[in-house]
Amino acid sequence: MNLIRNKLITTSLAVGASVISFGVLSQPASAVNVNFVQEGDPTPNGWTNLNWTLDGRAGAKGSGDWEFGIGEDNFPIPKDQLQWEWQNQEEVPWTLDWDGNTVSFTIQDQTISYYQATPPATSFNGFYLWTRSQTEIEKGKVAPGTEMFLQVDAINGIDIDPVSSSAVAPETQGNQNITKNYFSSDTQISTLSGIARMSWLDGAPNPNQAQARSRVELKIEGFSTPSTPVPEPLTLLGSATALGFGALFKRQYSKQHKSG
Repeated sequence: MNLIRNKLITTSLAVGASVISFGVLSQPASAVNVNFVQEGDPTPNGWTNLNWTLDGRAGAKGSGDWEFGIGEDNFPIPKDQLQWEWQNQEEVPWTLDWDGNTVSFTIQDQTISYYQATPPATSFNGFYLWTRSQTEIEKGKVAPGTEMFLQVDAINGIDIDPVSSSAVAPETQGNQNITKNYFSSDTQISTLSGIARMSWLDGAPNPNQAQARSRVELKIEGFSTPSTPVPEPLTLLGSATALGFGALFKRQYSKQHKSG
């Protein structure tokens, strides 16, 4: 009897282990899911602004002004800046990193950063992508059809279904288009990666050369959002082992009754 019982327990543990292996291997552990939450204000309920902003814009020709800046949310002058010569329809790869205190933004070999000793929160699992394009025909700065495009295509180095924001300058002088899209991630974010693109129609002014500055602009802001708890590894282990035991005892019970 003891031999049978020991064999049953050993087999049950083996089945539990195989269930665990199957569960772990079959789950896309590295996958990151990003959901569109809403367009426009107000900020979604329960979201905490991490109090930093990455700002990109047309800027000005040469070294006359900055094209990318990073700093405190809504602060008029970025804490750190870099210069960039926009080319028509060029897809510019970028990376944004967050370690709980410092947010850094990199294009090619240029990096800018902003440090907070006590940010409002340290978790980062939500963000918005904001774009604007304002028509300024009279001063020859921004022609209708000029577009600012901003896209995220990877989180923590893992490819996602791209999410984006785009704004195209309207036909009427002085009018603008603004798009602000909020997104949430089921994974804590340490790195966002994507592309930025400024484009204008043939014969239209280059907003960068024309010193259009924030008339053609993009922004990224990070948030801490309410999240759904993920089961701990031990919970998965206990469930899988229990499943293994349950299946074995049920089968053993069935055999005894059939033989009886």
